[in-house]
Amino acid sequence: MLSLTGLRLLNFLTFLFVLLARVVWYDAPPELPLAIKPAPFVDAIVGVVYTTLLIWCIRPVKGYPADRTLLLDIGGWFSLTMLSLGVSSIVGPPWELVFMTISFISLCLIYIKIQQHPNRSPWMRSPFSVFLAWASVQILILPFRILRDFRFEELFGLSVSVWTTIMLIAFACGVLLFTFLHMDWVFGLVMVWFYAGLFFNGRLSLLQQLIVVVTTLAVLTAVIVVFRKRQKLFSQQKNPLS
Repeated sequence: MLSLTGLRLLNFLTFLFVLLARVVWYDAPPELPLAIKPAPFVDAIVGVVYTTLLIWCIRPVKGYPADRTLLLDIGGWFSLTMLSLGVSSIVGPPWELVFMTISFISLCLIYIKIQQHPNRSPWMRSPFSVFLAWASVQILILPFRILRDFRFEELFGLSVSVWTTIMLIAFACGVLLFTFLHMDWVFGLVMVWFYAGLFFNGRLSLLQQLIVVVTTLAVLTAVIVVFRKRQKLFSQQKNPLS
């Protein structure tokens, strides 16, 4: 078993691999219209993802016993997430979907482990809230991009436009459920950014635009409610009743 220092070094090295894979080696696919793909300004969130993960990798945890325990519990799952994400950036379809799915599953396991450590510092979860939101969006977009690459106009008798509408509704329900279930306003806030980008991509039908507007308002409301609940909870913990 790796020591905490060795584990953190491995985490940092695999993070650097992802950075190289996504920034240097990644061959971006040609920009073809996809209704499910947000406007280009949404890509700014990638910088937030990498910055918060870098801080997570190098942040000192000597004075935080609960955080050290959590890092050891996460173990090699972070490295697997990074390696799979990096490889998905290098290989083409359909293997890109396979490795992206592996990365997403291991990321979900990390998030579950973080939730099982209530005494951890808030910073231990926030980077993964942003990362998980971004990865969820990529998982949503990737199948549509593969369908486009292989010239599929319909699947199971339904057109791509119909599938887009169905996935927008299903994804919205998942986002709202996740935000409330895990009391994670950071995750919800990233999703508000994604839905804003969808609305301004200029490719949605009128019905899809309506779904996006309603979802944005619902998620934004969830973010405000969860944020206020967490602030109230933190206030009670700092000032317990005698």
